[in-house]
Amino acid sequence: MVKVGIIGCGHWGPNYARCFNKLKNTTVAVCCDLKDDNLSRMKSLFGEVEVTKDYRDILKNSEISAVVVATSATTHYSIIKDCLECGKDVLAEKPLTLVPAQSLELAVLAESKNLILMVGHTFLYNTGIRKLREFIDNGELGKIYYINATRTHLGLIREDVNAVWDLTPHDVSIFNYLTGSLPVSVSAVGAAHLKKGREDVAFINLVYPDNIIANIHVSWADTNKERTIRLVGSNARAVFNDLDNLEKVKLYKKGISVSQNYDDFGEFQLLLRDGDIISPRIEIKEPLKEQCSHFLECVTKRLTPFSDARNGFDVVKVMSSIERSLKNNGALEVIDKEVVEDKV
Repeated sequence: MVKVGIIGCGHWGPNYARCFNKLKNTTVAVCCDLKDDNLSRMKSLFGEVEVTKDYRDILKNSEISAVVVATSATTHYSIIKDCLECGKDVLAEKPLTLVPAQSLELAVLAESKNLILMVGHTFLYNTGIRKLREFIDNGELGKIYYINATRTHLGLIREDVNAVWDLTPHDVSIFNYLTGSLPVSVSAVGAAHLKKGREDVAFINLVYPDNIIANIHVSWADTNKERTIRLVGSNARAVFNDLDNLEKVKLYKKGISVSQNYDDFGEFQLLLRDGDIISPRIEIKEPLKEQCSHFLECVTKRLTPFSDARNGFDVVKVMSSIERSLKNNGALEVIDKEVVEDKV
């Protein structure tokens, strides 16, 4: 039986507790939060759980071997470091930290102590995203031309970070997974309409190896909730719609290509190709539960997580470059060459 402690019981803490309590051979033993209302809610939802306002109570508990850190992003570094120093395996909400050097430090610390440090890039455990990667790997899309993501929602507005740090890590982790690499460069522009100094809308451009261009649009101010990803390739186009539980992924076998034959004027001929629209059968699974199950497997079998700390560091590295571009009115930021070469 793996006993889990949860630090941070605001938005995600109760969901983590629900998922772990549904898994076999694990239970949530102690929950921590600074707010009485959040602790009262955890007691009402999970009656047997102990609650505390001091996360160090969890670290001192020898029966707890694994900890979920679901606090605000600005606190991740210090809390995760304390957990690792006390010998606890950790599942941390994204982003791992807000500073690349701190993320790398935590990754090295976990490795040196043979501990599990996993980052909650939940969409990497989404069956629809896995299907997109399958399309790429089996060549159905052909050469990837570009990728586009839209993540908008008039809802939860963070007090510690802007919309870019809140929403974009999802799509950066997805893009890195789909392309198997880090971007070469990024640029971003945004605006703060709701609260001065904290961007609530942004448009982000990324260039990946093999001349794959990508774009991400995030917004807290859009009344239309959308979570879509579109991949356009030489053979087909694929669309992922996270809000469509009936047809989450569609493959459009239409495309455009250049003829190998020339007309009398020596010009290229563009050929339009028609084809079927396919909605593959995808088993609907809750990504968060899949993520928690994978973490539990890594803890019990001492495996390297699919979204480990190095993966989390890669995302923070890209996010840091996006943030610099944002503050410099869209200036091009080149991702550290050594990091890119490690991933390509």
